[in-house]
Amino acid sequence: MRKNKRLSYEEKLLICTIYEKGEGSLRQLASQFGVSKSAIEVLIFKYSKFGAEALRMQGMNQSYTETLKNEVVESYRNGAGSYYDLALKYGIRNPSLIARWVLGYNNIKTTHSESGGIDIMGRKTTLDERVKIVEYLIQNEFDYQGTSLKFEVSYQQVYTWYKKYQVFGVDGLHDKRGRKKEPQELSEIEQLRRENERLKKELYLSEAAKEVFKKKQELEEKARLTRLETKKHMKQ
Repeated sequence: MRKNKRLSYEEKLLICTIYEKGEGSLRQLASQFGVSKSAIEVLIFKYSKFGAEALRMQGMNQSYTETLKNEVVESYRNGAGSYYDLALKYGIRNPSLIARWVLGYNNIKTTHSESGGIDIMGRKTTLDERVKIVEYLIQNEFDYQGTSLKFEVSYQQVYTWYKKYQVFGVDGLHDKRGRKKEPQELSEIEQLRRENERLKKELYLSEAAKEVFKKKQELEEKARLTRLETKKHMKQ
Protein backbone atom coordinates (compact mmCIF):
# COMPACT_ATOMS: atom_id res chain seq x y z
CA MET A 1 0.00 0.00 0.00
CA ARG A 2 1.44 3.36 -0.98
CA LYS A 3 1.77 5.89 1.86
CA ASN A 4 1.36 9.50 0.82
CA LYS A 5 4.30 11.69 1.72
CA ARG A 6 3.67 15.16 3.12
CA LEU A 7 3.74 17.67 0.27
CA SER A 8 4.66 21.31 0.71
CA TYR A 9 2.41 24.08 -0.57
CA GLU A 10 4.90 24.75 -3.37
CA GLU A 11 4.85 21.09 -4.46
CA LYS A 12 1.06 21.01 -4.45
CA LEU A 13 0.89 24.17 -6.53
CA LEU A 14 3.49 22.77 -8.95
CA ILE A 15 1.47 19.56 -9.37
CA CYS A 16 -1.70 21.49 -10.16
CA THR A 17 0.13 23.77 -12.58
CA ILE A 18 1.70 20.84 -14.44
CA TYR A 19 -1.66 19.09 -14.70
CA GLU A 20 -3.45 22.27 -15.79
CA LYS A 21 -0.94 22.75 -18.61
CA GLY A 22 -1.43 19.15 -19.73
CA GLU A 23 2.21 18.32 -19.06
CA GLY A 24 1.55 15.31 -16.84
CA SER A 25 -1.18 12.75 -16.18
CA LEU A 26 -2.57 11.86 -12.76
CA ARG A 27 -0.59 8.61 -12.76
CA GLN A 28 2.65 10.29 -13.82
CA LEU A 29 2.33 13.00 -11.18
CA ALA A 30 1.54 10.43 -8.50
CA SER A 31 4.68 8.48 -9.40
CA GLN A 32 6.86 11.59 -9.67
CA PHE A 33 5.84 13.07 -6.31
CA GLY A 34 5.48 9.82 -4.37
CA VAL A 35 1.78 10.02 -3.54
CA SER A 36 -1.32 8.10 -4.58
CA LYS A 37 -3.37 8.89 -7.65
CA SER A 38 -6.39 9.72 -5.48
CA ALA A 39 -4.29 12.24 -3.54
CA ILE A 40 -3.48 14.00 -6.82
CA GLU A 41 -7.17 14.00 -7.75
CA VAL A 42 -8.03 15.69 -4.44
CA LEU A 43 -5.38 18.37 -4.99
CA ILE A 44 -6.67 19.09 -8.49
CA PHE A 45 -10.21 19.29 -7.15
CA LYS A 46 -9.24 21.76 -4.41
CA TYR A 47 -7.23 23.92 -6.80
CA SER A 48 -9.86 24.01 -9.54
CA LYS A 49 -12.80 24.72 -7.22
CA PHE A 50 -11.32 26.79 -4.39
CA GLY A 51 -8.08 28.24 -5.78
CA ALA A 52 -4.44 28.04 -4.72
CA GLU A 53 -5.16 28.96 -1.09
CA ALA A 54 -7.05 25.69 -0.66
CA LEU A 55 -3.75 23.86 -1.15
CA ARG A 56 -2.26 25.24 2.05
CA MET A 57 -2.10 22.78 4.93
CA GLN A 58 -5.46 22.47 6.63
CA GLY A 59 -5.94 21.48 10.24
CA MET A 60 -6.53 17.74 10.47
CA ASN A 61 -9.21 18.24 13.13
CA GLN A 62 -11.39 20.69 11.26
CA SER A 63 -14.82 20.02 12.72
CA TYR A 64 -18.18 19.76 11.02
CA THR A 65 -21.47 19.68 12.86
CA GLU A 66 -23.37 16.43 13.12
CA THR A 67 -26.29 18.14 11.39
CA LEU A 68 -24.13 18.98 8.37
CA LYS A 69 -22.69 15.48 8.22
CA ASN A 70 -26.13 13.91 8.30
CA GLU A 71 -27.36 16.32 5.63
CA VAL A 72 -24.44 15.47 3.36
CA VAL A 73 -24.91 11.73 3.87
CA GLU A 74 -28.63 11.97 3.14
CA SER A 75 -27.92 14.03 0.02
CA TYR A 76 -25.56 11.34 -1.20
CA ARG A 77 -28.02 8.54 -0.44
CA ASN A 78 -30.72 10.40 -2.33
CA GLY A 79 -28.54 10.67 -5.42
CA ALA A 80 -27.94 14.41 -5.13
CA GLY A 81 -24.40 14.10 -6.45
CA SER A 82 -21.02 12.41 -6.22
CA TYR A 83 -18.55 12.95 -3.38
CA TYR A 84 -16.91 15.69 -5.44
CA ASP A 85 -20.25 17.34 -6.28
CA LEU A 86 -21.29 17.41 -2.63
CA ALA A 87 -17.88 18.64 -1.49
CA LEU A 88 -18.29 21.62 -3.79
CA LYS A 89 -21.90 22.22 -2.76
CA TYR A 90 -21.21 22.15 0.98
CA GLY A 91 -17.76 23.75 0.89
CA ILE A 92 -15.92 20.65 2.08
CA ARG A 93 -12.39 20.74 0.73
CA ASN A 94 -11.67 17.02 0.82
CA PRO A 95 -14.20 14.74 -0.96
CA SER A 96 -12.70 11.68 0.74
CA LEU A 97 -13.99 13.03 4.05
CA ILE A 98 -17.53 12.63 2.75
CA ALA A 99 -16.68 9.08 1.71
CA ARG A 100 -15.62 8.36 5.28
CA TRP A 101 -18.90 9.66 6.61
CA VAL A 102 -20.87 7.60 4.11
CA LEU A 103 -18.85 4.42 3.93
CA GLY A 104 -16.66 4.25 7.01
CA TYR A 105 -13.67 1.94 7.23
CA ASN A 106 -15.28 -0.94 9.07
CA ASN A 107 -18.03 -3.40 8.19
CA ILE A 108 -20.26 -2.49 11.10
CA LYS A 109 -23.80 -1.19 11.42
CA THR A 110 -24.41 2.55 11.27
CA THR A 111 -23.14 4.23 14.42
CA HIS A 112 -21.95 7.65 15.45
CA SER A 113 -18.26 7.60 16.31
CA GLU A 114 -16.70 9.75 19.03
CA SER A 115 -15.61 12.28 16.43
CA GLY A 116 -19.12 12.50 15.00
CA GLY A 117 -18.25 10.58 11.85
CA ILE A 118 -20.58 7.96 10.44
CA ASP A 119 -19.58 4.34 9.93
CA ILE A 120 -21.77 2.37 7.55
CA MET A 121 -21.71 -1.33 6.73
CA GLY A 122 -19.84 -2.09 3.53
CA ARG A 123 -22.25 -2.80 0.69
CA LYS A 124 -22.87 -6.20 -0.86
CA THR A 125 -20.97 -6.97 -4.04
CA THR A 126 -20.93 -9.65 -6.73
CA LEU A 127 -17.92 -11.79 -7.58
CA ASP A 128 -17.41 -9.87 -10.83
CA GLU A 129 -17.39 -6.58 -8.90
CA ARG A 130 -14.81 -7.91 -6.45
CA VAL A 131 -12.60 -9.04 -9.33
CA LYS A 132 -12.83 -5.58 -10.91
CA ILE A 133 -12.09 -3.92 -7.58
CA VAL A 134 -8.96 -6.01 -7.04
CA GLU A 135 -7.91 -5.33 -10.64
CA TYR A 136 -8.33 -1.57 -10.14
CA LEU A 137 -6.38 -1.75 -6.87
CA ILE A 138 -3.47 -3.49 -8.61
CA GLN A 139 -3.53 -1.10 -11.57
CA ASN A 140 -3.46 1.91 -9.25
CA GLU A 141 -0.49 0.79 -7.19
CA PHE A 142 -2.54 -0.42 -4.21
CA ASP A 143 -4.31 2.85 -3.56
CA TYR A 144 -6.83 1.41 -1.10
CA GLN A 145 -8.52 4.70 -0.31
CA GLY A 146 -8.88 5.67 -3.97
CA THR A 147 -10.29 2.23 -4.78
CA SER A 148 -12.84 2.39 -1.95
CA LEU A 149 -13.93 5.83 -3.17
CA LYS A 150 -14.32 4.76 -6.78
CA PHE A 151 -16.35 1.64 -6.09
CA GLU A 152 -18.14 2.97 -2.99
CA VAL A 153 -17.17 0.12 -0.73
CA SER A 154 -15.35 0.30 2.59
CA TYR A 155 -11.59 0.52 2.91
CA GLN A 156 -11.68 -2.67 4.99
CA GLN A 157 -13.52 -4.58 2.26
CA VAL A 158 -10.90 -3.66 -0.34
CA TYR A 159 -8.10 -4.62 2.03
CA THR A 160 -9.71 -7.97 2.91
CA TRP A 161 -10.46 -8.92 -0.70
CA TYR A 162 -6.91 -8.28 -1.83
CA LYS A 163 -5.45 -10.27 1.08
CA LYS A 164 -7.75 -13.19 0.23
CA TYR A 165 -6.79 -12.93 -3.43
CA GLN A 166 -3.10 -13.08 -2.49
CA VAL A 167 -3.59 -16.35 -0.60
CA PHE A 168 -6.39 -18.12 -2.49
CA GLY A 169 -6.56 -16.41 -5.88
CA VAL A 170 -10.02 -15.75 -7.32
CA ASP A 171 -11.45 -18.52 -5.11
CA GLY A 172 -10.81 -16.22 -2.15
CA LEU A 173 -13.15 -13.60 -3.62
CA HIS A 174 -16.21 -15.86 -3.48
CA ASP A 175 -18.87 -14.89 -0.95
CA LYS A 176 -18.66 -17.61 1.71
CA ARG A 177 -22.03 -16.81 3.28
CA GLY A 178 -24.50 -19.66 2.92
CA ARG A 179 -23.67 -23.22 1.98
CA LYS A 180 -22.23 -23.87 -1.45
CA LYS A 181 -22.58 -27.22 -3.14
CA GLU A 182 -19.65 -29.55 -2.64
CA PRO A 183 -17.79 -30.54 -5.86
CA GLN A 184 -19.20 -34.07 -5.71
CA GLU A 185 -22.75 -32.66 -5.73
CA LEU A 186 -22.15 -30.82 -9.00
CA SER A 187 -22.47 -32.33 -12.43
CA GLU A 188 -19.29 -32.77 -14.43
CA ILE A 189 -20.39 -30.00 -16.82
CA GLU A 190 -21.06 -27.60 -13.94
CA GLN A 191 -17.66 -28.37 -12.40
CA LEU A 192 -15.95 -27.68 -15.72
CA ARG A 193 -17.90 -24.45 -16.16
CA ARG A 194 -16.93 -23.19 -12.72
CA GLU A 195 -13.30 -24.13 -13.20
CA ASN A 196 -13.27 -22.35 -16.56
CA GLU A 197 -14.72 -19.19 -14.99
CA ARG A 198 -12.18 -19.33 -12.17
CA LEU A 199 -9.25 -19.71 -14.57
CA LYS A 200 -10.47 -16.83 -16.75
CA LYS A 201 -10.70 -14.51 -13.75
CA GLU A 202 -7.26 -15.62 -12.53
CA LEU A 203 -5.81 -14.82 -15.95
CA TYR A 204 -7.65 -11.48 -16.02
CA LEU A 205 -6.05 -10.33 -12.75
CA SER A 206 -2.67 -11.81 -13.63
CA GLU A 207 -2.58 -9.86 -16.90
CA ALA A 208 -3.57 -6.68 -15.03
CA ALA A 209 -0.65 -7.12 -12.63
CA LYS A 210 1.77 -7.72 -15.52
CA GLU A 211 0.56 -4.59 -17.30
CA VAL A 212 1.07 -2.46 -14.17
CA PHE A 213 4.59 -3.83 -13.71
CA LYS A 214 5.39 -3.09 -17.36
CA LYS A 215 4.10 0.50 -17.12
CA LYS A 216 6.01 1.05 -13.90
CA GLN A 217 9.24 -0.08 -15.56
CA GLU A 218 8.58 2.25 -18.49
CA LEU A 219 8.00 5.22 -16.18
CA GLU A 220 11.14 4.44 -14.17
CA GLU A 221 13.20 4.21 -17.35
CA LYS A 222 11.75 7.49 -18.62
CA ALA A 223 12.58 9.17 -15.31
CA ARG A 224 16.14 7.79 -15.44
CA LEU A 225 16.68 9.12 -18.97
CA THR A 226 15.29 12.51 -17.94
CA ARG A 227 17.74 12.71 -15.04
CA LEU A 228 20.64 11.82 -17.34
CA GLU A 229 19.55 14.44 -19.86
CA THR A 230 19.30 17.06 -17.12
CA LYS A 231 22.81 16.27 -15.85
CA LYS A 232 24.13 16.45 -19.42
CA HIS A 233 22.70 19.95 -19.93
CA MET A 234 24.08 21.10 -16.57
CA LYS A 235 27.61 20.10 -17.59
CA GLN A 236 27.44 22.03 -20.86
